[in-house]
Amino acid sequence: MVQLQTQLNAIHERIADAQDIVARRERSVKRAERNLEIAEDNLAQLQNERDELLIASWGDIPNWQVIFDLVNPSPAMYEYKEKWVREKGLHAGGMYNCHTNQGAFSVGFTTTSEHELYQNIRMVEFVMQYLRTDHNNEKTMIVYNVPTDNCCHNFVFNTGTGKYGITTDSYMSRSNITEFSTAEEALLYLQSISDTDIVPEPESLPGAVIYPDGDEE
Repeated sequence: MVQLQTQLNAIHERIADAQDIVARRERSVKRAERNLEIAEDNLAQLQNERDELLIASWGDIPNWQVIFDLVNPSPAMYEYKEKWVREKGLHAGGMYNCHTNQGAFSVGFTTTSEHELYQNIRMVEFVMQYLRTDHNNEKTMIVYNVPTDNCCHNFVFNTGTGKYGITTDSYMSRSNITEFSTAEEALLYLQSISDTDIVPEPESLPGAVIYPDGDEE
């Protein structure tokens, strides 16, 4: 019994020493985490100041490629993107395309009106100028307002074939693509399968129409 107690006492001393080391290491980690947080805040502030200078240098002409390439933007860049996306009538998808390292943009229909069709044609033609191609030579936009059943749809333009398509994707894999020769044909089809209200053309209210740069009337 005496020998056992001696062994236990020795182990208890070593445990106490180990606990003391752990406590000191925890305090060091907390200090390091606080210092890291301060450094990260300082970095973010400097990046935001840099972006404010860049934005000011661009003046009233939007830098669209920067806008389309923004991922995890600073507050200044976020506000800059939101301003021009809103003014241009675009639909930012709120997602990230991991194949192109760009923010996602989307297209969809809420009516069957011809006005909305041509509005979306102009919008798609504009967006495709700045989207980057992925490994399949495709530029991709998210499709919204189409009924889905364990799947999703995308609007794509293949730079190799020059064709547009509406894809059906399920479980991160493409299951089908319907191809068209023109953006108008593809968007007509998309409008026909969308969950739209039946709105006669005279009753559809015009919204922000996207014109090519320099063609505003």
